[in-house]
Amino acid sequence: MFPQPFRIRKRQSETLDTFTLKIEPAKINQAFGFAAGQFNMLYVFGVGEVPISICADPRSKSLMHTTRAVGPVTMAMSKLRPGDVLGVALDWPPYAARCTSLFAGGRN
Repeated sequence: MFPQPFRIRKRQSETLDTFTLKIEPAKINQAFGFAAGQFNMLYVFGVGEVPISICADPRSKSLMHTTRAVGPVTMAMSKLRPGDVLGVALDWPPYAARCTSLFAGGRN
């Protein structure tokens, strides 16, 4: 599972430290799909990788990720602009179709 190049089409600031990236495959006609609740491993080349949930409609032709800049990778992501390239591991997690786990917690 090697990261595929995706080009940033749009960047929107949500708050001072939160941003949304709309990304599309850098290769023309590259097919991809995802299910609701899925996440991607996003790669900032030369910096590292981070798992981020997809916040787009599965019927769309692009991916969207809303992220808070809190560590080295997400801080580097926050500096990316339209036209820049981000690596995306497609079909992540690889076991999503076979396994579902739910976790809950809280306090009274």
